[in-house]
Amino acid sequence: MAESSLVYRIPDASWVLELPGEGVRTLLSHAQRRWWSTEAAGQLYSAAPGKDAVRVDAVTKLPARAASRTGLRLDIPAVAKEREAFFREGLHCLGFWHTHPEPTPCPSPDDIALAADHARAGRAAFTGLVFVIVGTAAAPGGIGVWVHDGTTLWRALPQAEAGISPSMALLS
Repeated sequence: MAESSLVYRIPDASWVLELPGEGVRTLLSHAQRRWWSTEAAGQLYSAAPGKDAVRVDAVTKLPARAASRTGLRLDIPAVAKEREAFFREGLHCLGFWHTHPEPTPCPSPDDIALAADHARAGRAAFTGLVFVIVGTAAAPGGIGVWVHDGTTLWRALPQAEAGISPSMALLS
């Protein structure tokens, strides 16, 4: 695991999510730190989602049809096209990320409904949708991570908050 990686875990879960430094930097580069900043969003991909550890190998930014400070509409054909292209390269979509203009991000009711819809639609392919919200605070507090299983939105905590030691964060 790289020194600058962040590791998240749902309390009592048997697996962790690793967000490498490059992915953290990509996410934070889109934080809405100015009053004129508009919401941004993208997808998260993994080359080999494992049983004990899931590593985010790619973080993308999606084109928006419209964006404001507190919302955006994605170009859905572009979302599907990107997902197909990454799948051909051996990368699996884990979920989505987007920004909020608040220090410590919290999902809105619309966010929760969107995550639930996508998790239910993907049940045949995966057991949960990773949902990341990037706030304006520094990491790890400014990056919120959740997993929606189609029924419940589970909060994943940075490893220190989840009660696991850094040496045990990723199982080899």
